[in-house]
Amino acid sequence: MKDGTYLNEVRNQYENYPYPARDPLTEKKHIYLSKSCSLDCLNHYGFEGKKDFSKGFRVLIAGGGTGDDVIYLAEQLRGKGAEIVYLDMSSESMRIAQERAKVRKLDNITWVHDSLLNLNSKDFGKFDFITCTGVLHHLENPDEGLEALTRVLDENGAMYIMVYATIGRTGVYQMQELMREVNSETSDIQESVDNTKKVLNALPPGNWFTFNKVSCKQDLGSDIGIYDLLLHSQDRAYTVNEMYEFIEKPGLKLNKLYNPDHPLGDMVFYPETFIRDAELLGKIKALPIRKQQSICELLFGQIMKQCCFVSFKDKNYLSTDDQNSVPSISTVYTLPNLFKNLTDAFTGTNPDIQINQMFTLKRHPHTKALFSSIDGVRTMKEIVEAAMAKTKSKASFDTVYAELKSFVDVLIKVDMMYLKQKGLPTWPNVDEMIKRVS
Repeated sequence: MKDGTYLNEVRNQYENYPYPARDPLTEKKHIYLSKSCSLDCLNHYGFEGKKDFSKGFRVLIAGGGTGDDVIYLAEQLRGKGAEIVYLDMSSESMRIAQERAKVRKLDNITWVHDSLLNLNSKDFGKFDFITCTGVLHHLENPDEGLEALTRVLDENGAMYIMVYATIGRTGVYQMQELMREVNSETSDIQESVDNTKKVLNALPPGNWFTFNKVSCKQDLGSDIGIYDLLLHSQDRAYTVNEMYEFIEKPGLKLNKLYNPDHPLGDMVFYPETFIRDAELLGKIKALPIRKQQSICELLFGQIMKQCCFVSFKDKNYLSTDDQNSVPSISTVYTLPNLFKNLTDAFTGTNPDIQINQMFTLKRHPHTKALFSSIDGVRTMKEIVEAAMAKTKSKASFDTVYAELKSFVDVLIKVDMMYLKQKGLPTWPNVDEMIKRVS
């Protein structure tokens, strides 16, 4: 490890406050899920629905922290001949991640204690997938970090990037400035955290951060989270327009802006989610996609992270218009409570289907039979045929197919469902991954 590549304050922070806070013993009864690292999501957005992940798949987790992504990917890829490379500058974070892997008896992880700035293909080879979340915005020069990742990405590979978003973190940056003033004479980390807690308890109702306290609830629940959110020594953010420029600078394509943290999901990037006036909506929809997304970011105002799938090439994503595409319920929604709620909503009798706190869908005559026929194996065409046979329907194939499309398209946009090519294996569900350990 080359110490000269590190910002000392950032490195010391993660040695003293490894993020996020994790107890390895919880691996016996729980697995932390990540939508972007779920094989179904990764396949859909990273590999056009064509990847089976069983032929020497190589993954790099650049800035692996205490191990959420590395554990989740290694567990999903268990027994598939994959290699998952964990890379992080914090020895304490890596120790926690290794303890978690030991509990799960995972043997497909290579551990590297180093900076991503030292990546080169000679030492590491090329990777099919790279995920780098919450790292590049803490570098002194994020462009240098992205260039280093680009050097080790396979020409047909995919990368997932998450950096902070400027507009949704408005109150956060005012709080960071406030705490720099309050702690200007304080060198002790714990004293700085304690001072921050006192200030948080004293915030008046009109303070800008009060509007973000709900979104930041998880971080505010621990000293580690408070330090990472409000006391970080190196932190920059991006607008949608800046994100496109950032990704394109080293020759990459921003294939998909992604919003995994809000019930609206990717609907936040569609102008029709907010604009009801037909004339104005038509004008906005005529603009280039990135400009539409920039307008939506300003309209919504709550995007706190810029998340995206990128690669060297433009992507042709599978569509529900393709009758041979296979829809499957998201791995995250195989959590027993989420799966039950989703299934009950679609197989019930209410005229409206409440799929989350933000969305309701109209129930059609074949909705229940269509949803019940989705098994991660049947194609769109086969699902319609099965539903029509089950209900002895006299409706036309096209009518029932339109009913299926009407809800699958929405479920994809809110991360409850993805598409894959026919013949690919099903992904492990949450219960299966937990039972492997317990």
